[in-house]
Amino acid sequence: MVVSEKYKYVFIELYFTGSTAIHEELCECYDGHPVQKKHAKYHRFLQSATKEEKQYFAFSGIRNPMDMVVSQYVKLKSNHKGEFTDPSNWIKSGGTMKFYGTALKLYHDIHTNHLSFKDYFYKYYKLPYDNWSRLAHEDFDYVIRFENIQSDFAKVLEKLNIEQKRDLPTRNKTQGKKDFTTYYDTPEMRARAVYIFGPFMKKWNYDFPEEWNIKKTPFVSAFLFKVFSIPRYVYWRYITKR
Repeated sequence: MVVSEKYKYVFIELYFTGSTAIHEELCECYDGHPVQKKHAKYHRFLQSATKEEKQYFAFSGIRNPMDMVVSQYVKLKSNHKGEFTDPSNWIKSGGTMKFYGTALKLYHDIHTNHLSFKDYFYKYYKLPYDNWSRLAHEDFDYVIRFENIQSDFAKVLEKLNIEQKRDLPTRNKTQGKKDFTTYYDTPEMRARAVYIFGPFMKKWNYDFPEEWNIKKTPFVSAFLFKVFSIPRYVYWRYITKR
């Protein structure tokens, strides 16, 4: 999380949305400074914020979940920057030991059992996808789409009356990753992707590739997404610290 008292903004960092690039740019060029954990949630900021800070311009990011899951897999597969064999690297990047432990289990499962992306996707994604953007993203002043990160970041600066100093540099890029749509390369994988990601994508106005010819999200998927919304909210809001 990054805050600027000068420009009165708070940036909430949702994982896998280009948050590292934005975090570093805000701190280097736009009078931002880190507060709390890197991926701390907005309600934790509000718990200790002053009356004025609670009025700061709040913004965060969002990303097509199909792309996000592929990036997660490729990072685990390639041991991105050594994060999954050296705990200190994960902690430095803003993680926690609990979250690192979970990531390490995924890393070892992928490498021990030689899981393809299809194997990984089917094994670990069984319910309709959601993430902790559910907590407050819909109430933020602006949400940067990863797919439009350059133009959306510029719009944030414009709204804050800040003159942009340079294009947003690329940071923490997932090496060896192909176009994410190519990982869903069979009719079976595509049907599964629609079931898993459909409700979230509809909520955030993402479209499946046109050639998939998807008309609507399966009823069961939409129903389960709604059913699990409450326990997921409770978990992210009150139980997990990350």
